[in-house]
Amino acid sequence: MENNNGSSYQIDEAAYKRFDEKYNMLFRRIWDKTLPNFGSFLDTNIEKHINSHKDGYTRIDFALVAAGWTVYEKFPYAFSWERDKQIDIGYGVNWMKSKYSIEDIKSFTATIKKVTMFYGASLVGIADVNEKWIYKTGFKRPDQSSESDAKEKIRIGNITNSILEQPINLPKGINKAIVMAVEMNPDAISTAPAQPEAAAVAIAYSKMAFIISCVGEFIRNLGYRAIQCGNDTALSIPLAIDAGLGALGRNGLLITPEFGPRVRICKVFTDLPLVSDTPNLEFIKKVDKKCKNCYKCAEACETDAISKDKEPNFNSPTISNNPGVKKYYVNVEKCLEFWIENSSDCGNCIAACPFSKIKRFLTPTEFWNMK
Repeated sequence: MENNNGSSYQIDEAAYKRFDEKYNMLFRRIWDKTLPNFGSFLDTNIEKHINSHKDGYTRIDFALVAAGWTVYEKFPYAFSWERDKQIDIGYGVNWMKSKYSIEDIKSFTATIKKVTMFYGASLVGIADVNEKWIYKTGFKRPDQSSESDAKEKIRIGNITNSILEQPINLPKGINKAIVMAVEMNPDAISTAPAQPEAAAVAIAYSKMAFIISCVGEFIRNLGYRAIQCGNDTALSIPLAIDAGLGALGRNGLLITPEFGPRVRICKVFTDLPLVSDTPNLEFIKKVDKKCKNCYKCAEACETDAISKDKEPNFNSPTISNNPGVKKYYVNVEKCLEFWIENSSDCGNCIAACPFSKIKRFLTPTEFWNMK
């Protein structure tokens, strides 16, 4: 066994392996014929929901969700590993070609954090790159390609496994991760599992795409390298824990002191010289103690996907859970089953978590009627 970073997580080195992204449920539903919901996704029941006129499942609600994904899905530069070419937008480009001289790394790290918050991040931390968290294999978007274009064939299942099994290795010298979290709207999240919750998730992803695009270009403008990532390339939660942003909760999500699990995570890998943060061990202990005695997320789960074990363990329930880390494992197969039934993600476990600090739970109608 190995305890990394004090007591932030415990790893069984004999069992732990770098994760193959194809086992992520969003990919498994496309190729794994053993799944009961093989080939199904959010559109399976959407017309049934719209025709039901159920509160929170109207065409207006689904329109809000789909529109929220616009920047994430359609902006072609959100997940770039490098700049295609320098374009003069009126400021010239010659001054960008040399490396900016960084004299005080500590001060410059504070500047980078200011930049990320300026572009819209709610939280930011710096972590050393730990190869354990980098996917072993996965899907690599063609550079300068939008999410929707890159995954068009994947989403209809018209692929070979090799597309999902490309080796993932960061370029030599990329040794820091700027990890950012984006807060999700508490009023919308409180309506979970109705569609306003899903709209809060969607707009957070689009904000992520905007933020990492700007941060990546800022870094390149200083003559350094930037690799912009959402959920791809590496496991975001352990990187966020390494960067001091929070702890892993019973619900399998990052819990932050400021917003609980009401965040989405993105990251930019870089060769900038930066001072890394350390895990927030005091908060991690607080979350560990709370999760051992609080079962609100598990009780709120529609499919009993969240563990009700008293103690975390090493027992991973599905091939979509990466074994070898001591934690509360979530049965993500059951989770996806409800997503398909619900025609969106769920969010019950986020809304129910006391760390989310939701003071008032709204019905979808109350959400729409708020001024």
